[in-house]
Amino acid sequence: MVTLKDLAKELQVSISTVSKALSDSHEISKETKEKILKLAKEKNYTPNNSAINLRRKKTNTLGVIIPNIFNHFYTKILYGIESEAKKHGYQTIVSISNEKIHGEKEGIKFFSNGCVDGVLMAPSEETEMLGEMQHIRDIQKKNIPVVFFDRYFEELNADKVIIDDLVAAKNAINYLKNQGKKNILVVSMLENLWIGKQRKLGVKQTDEPHILIEETDEKELENQLHKILLTKTVDAIFALDELSGVISLNLARKLSFSIPDDISIISFSQGILSEYSYPKLSTINQHPQNIGIAAVKLLLRRFKKYDSEVTTQTINSTLEIYET
Repeated sequence: MVTLKDLAKELQVSISTVSKALSDSHEISKETKEKILKLAKEKNYTPNNSAINLRRKKTNTLGVIIPNIFNHFYTKILYGIESEAKKHGYQTIVSISNEKIHGEKEGIKFFSNGCVDGVLMAPSEETEMLGEMQHIRDIQKKNIPVVFFDRYFEELNADKVIIDDLVAAKNAINYLKNQGKKNILVVSMLENLWIGKQRKLGVKQTDEPHILIEETDEKELENQLHKILLTKTVDAIFALDELSGVISLNLARKLSFSIPDDISIISFSQGILSEYSYPKLSTINQHPQNIGIAAVKLLLRRFKKYDSEVTTQTINSTLEIYET
C-alpha cells in the first residue's frame, strides 16, 4: 500500500506538504498540488481512514443496536437512521440483540472500543424486564453518548426519541367511544415493555370500561381471545401492538364477525403486517422513519453540546381509519 511517506519521498517534499495538498489546503501552491495529485492517482493512493480518525479522535461512524431485524418497524427506523447519517457524512454499524440482554451487551462492548462516535439504541425486551442498565452506563462513562429510540429507561440520563404512546392510546379509545362502541377489548403482547405500560395507562385515563388480555405468547393470546369473543359481547378491539391486532383480525373473521360492522379493530402499527391485512386494519401510524431521522439529529447535536441537558423528542403518531 502506498503511503504519504512514499509520495513525499518520490517528490522530495515533506509528508506535511503531501497531506495538505491532498486536503486541498490553500497553503500549498497550485503547481505543487497538481504534481502530488497526479502521482497519488498514478500510484492508486488511498488515505488510511483509521489513522486519520485516530488523529482527529473521530470515527464518523455511528453504532446502532436494534432488538429485532425481522420486525419491519425497526427496519424502517434503521432506514431513517442510515439516510440521515449519510447526509452528514457518517456510516453506521448495526448490532442486533435479538431481544436478549447478552446480545445487547456484546454490541455495547464492541462499540465501547472506540470504533464509533456515539450509539443509537432500543433496549431489548429482556433488558427492560430485568431492569439492568449498567452496561449502558459503562459506555456513557467513556464519553460515548447514547440516544434511545422507541424504547428507553427513564432512569438513564440520555436523549431519546419516542412516540406519544399514552396520548395515542387515549385518542384511539375516545374515537371508538365516539363511534358508539361500549364493549372494548384491549389486547397486548407488550407486558414487559415500558411502551406497553404507557399505552395501557392511556387506555385507563379514558375511564372507559374495557377487558384486557395481556400475553407474551401468540398462541395463548389467541386462545384467550377466542374464549372472550365466544362468551362476551365485544364491539371493538384495541391492540397495543401490531401482531396482537393481526391475530385479533384473523380470529374475528374466522368466527364470522364482520369487520368493522360487528367489531371495529384499531392497532398500533409497527410494520408491514397491517399494510397487507384484509380487511385493512385501522392503525396508529408511528412514523418509524421519522423516529430514525430524529434520533440521528439528536446524536449529532449531542456531539456539539456534550454537556447540555438531555432532550426527549416526541414524534406524533397518526390515527388512520379504514372503514372497509
